[in-house]
Amino acid sequence: MKNLKILSLMFAAMAVLPVCGKNAGDEEEKKYPEITFEKTTHDFGLFDRAHGDKVTWFKFTNTGNKDLLIISANSTCGCTQVEAPKDPIMPGKTDSIKVTYNGSTRRVGKLKRVVNLTTNCEVNSAYLYITGEMVEELVADRVKPEEQK
Repeated sequence: MKNLKILSLMFAAMAVLPVCGKNAGDEEEKKYPEITFEKTTHDFGLFDRAHGDKVTWFKFTNTGNKDLLIISANSTCGCTQVEAPKDPIMPGKTDSIKVTYNGSTRRVGKLKRVVNLTTNCEVNSAYLYITGEMVEELVADRVKPEEQK
């Protein structure tokens, strides 16, 4: 008898589940843009003050199904400037954000800067990072072979 009650409850629950779930035609599909970056961190590596001004580009694609807008793009430090597209980016299209680090007038040492992006995506915040280490002068034994040019 106890097994029969359990079976009855299981069948009743299975019968109710489809009523509680979403059907394909019940609700219009949500449409949002989605920003997808090739990379979110760029490491400038080891560099000297004489070459302290650095530039990198963060390439991204709108992988959503609505036009992407970058509402604001700001850095956490005045030494870093950000240039983001002002026009909408259509679904499937690619663009990039330019990040410039003005290190020639800064103190030597390790750096980590954050770029804050506000978009019209469902998750409206995105973050980009630049890192590196600036020294007063490069010394040959501190430079990795791949960094020597």
